[in-house]
Amino acid sequence: MAYSLNQKYGESVYCGWSPDPNTKIKARDCVEKWYSEINNFSFGKEPDVLTCGHFTQIIWKGTRELGVGSAKSKSGKLYVVANYYPPGNYSGQFAKNVYPPGANQFRKNPSISPRESINNLAPPSPNQRNSKNLTDIASDLVSKFRSSSISGEKFEDEFLRAHNDYRKNHGVPPLELNKKLCKYAEEWAKTIAKKGQTEHRDQNEYGENIFSAWSSEANFTVSGRDPVDKWYSEVNNHRFGKEPSDLNSGHFSQVVWEDTRELGVGVAKSKEGQIYVVAYYHPPGNVIGSFANKVKPPIN
Repeated sequence: MAYSLNQKYGESVYCGWSPDPNTKIKARDCVEKWYSEINNFSFGKEPDVLTCGHFTQIIWKGTRELGVGSAKSKSGKLYVVANYYPPGNYSGQFAKNVYPPGANQFRKNPSISPRESINNLAPPSPNQRNSKNLTDIASDLVSKFRSSSISGEKFEDEFLRAHNDYRKNHGVPPLELNKKLCKYAEEWAKTIAKKGQTEHRDQNEYGENIFSAWSSEANFTVSGRDPVDKWYSEVNNHRFGKEPSDLNSGHFSQVVWEDTRELGVGVAKSKEGQIYVVAYYHPPGNVIGSFANKVKPPIN
């Protein structure tokens, strides 16, 4: 991934990939990923190394205008480029242009009053009028990214909770985490991470779902809920009460399969930064001839 040589504008670049050809990047995903670099920044000081340049450009005080473009490569990688004017990240000017969350910089500038700065924002919709102020929002983002690297038991708990939230909405029993299945899933996640490709294990004892994702960001991670949300999104392809002619909703149907009782999950990361998540289910779902009875429609 390369940056433009144009020095007239500041620039941030984001790259993401998923094996799902229909995957789309939300505009907020890029900004939140860049903002997460706040954890690498020491406010009030000039940085020795610019490991937080995306973050500092986002909130650079002197910047006034923004442009964004996106494109998708033949291999399925999604690229987002943002340009800023005037550009930020000038050496020797970080302390004066990058404020910590909640800093009331407007009071220090006699040409801009707090009231004027607030009035420049778009008016809130009726259901936003009691929303958090900007200080609270910034603090929430800081907290979010300080805990975003979820792994081990925290990842497993979130992964299990996401399954059971969806299963509850379909009126089927909750799953329990099986540590033996977790170990089994982790073994396969490490195997496919070494191979650098997504493939199913040659076994039919357990149901299996696999998720993979990639980003150019070195600290990129996924939460326990991300794979489950992606699998569940196939609900839009499923025809309830009928046997499927193809398995375009197989990940979804396994998540909510009525007879499944146990779950295991494993995570691994390849040298290239690709994250693989493998889930095993017992008893397995997606049994031919049983979809109409075992995949219940949502209650709500």
